[in-house]
Amino acid sequence: MTLALSMLMVTVETASAPAPGYDIVEQWGSQTVTIDGKWTTADEWHDTLVQYAGTSQKGLFEYKVTSPDNYVTINMQFLLEFSDNTNDAGDRWQFCFGPGGETATAPTTGDNKFEIEGHTTIKKYAGSGTGWSSPSSPTDVTWKDSLSTSPQNSATHYVLELTFDKMVYAWGSGYPPYLIRIAMYDASNPTQGWVSWPPTSTDANPSGWGQIASVNMDPIPENLTVGLMLTLSAVAVALSSGYFRKLPKTKI
Repeated sequence: MTLALSMLMVTVETASAPAPGYDIVEQWGSQTVTIDGKWTTADEWHDTLVQYAGTSQKGLFEYKVTSPDNYVTINMQFLLEFSDNTNDAGDRWQFCFGPGGETATAPTTGDNKFEIEGHTTIKKYAGSGTGWSSPSSPTDVTWKDSLSTSPQNSATHYVLELTFDKMVYAWGSGYPPYLIRIAMYDASNPTQGWVSWPPTSTDANPSGWGQIASVNMDPIPENLTVGLMLTLSAVAVALSSGYFRKLPKTKI
């Protein structure tokens, strides 16, 4: 129980996300990640919690931070999974992020967007105050996606892993809050539209994004049971809306 309670010892911010209820924790990871577009080991992503995208759990993401060199580099690491299993040029993965606390209704200085097109090409956009700048090809982002299976979904589906050093962006070495949006698009299913977190958010309006609202530097134990995780989720939600969301048993 002492270990469980220590997991709740996070830096709690008083600000709430622009999209109410979509606040998550910046979890410092303990498991090594190989950026190869699949679960390389059974526990690779079991040191952080699942967030579901969309309204019917068609997608999910997990997020954690690591530093291999005593905080010279601070790697933001993401896992995304999507029920899409078709390879189309119009498929998209999308990450939008920027400084916390802003209420701008258009991307501003410090906001960034990564968009992966057709499972082959990544482009980076910067906020201009009225929208996004012309795209560039980033050299500071490592990513890979593939058709695979996972502990979350035994059916073949797309899995993406992505990492970048937040020290080279506007966040620098600072702590949360930060705004964030995660989104996925399946060109084979256009009527579905974007599957995103938060569900009604758009890349054009940061005031509707979610928020990485606090930081937890205590690692989640590898043998954490689903039951204990649900208990922790319930306690954390009582402390702050959205922290430590439940890990549903439903697969994507």
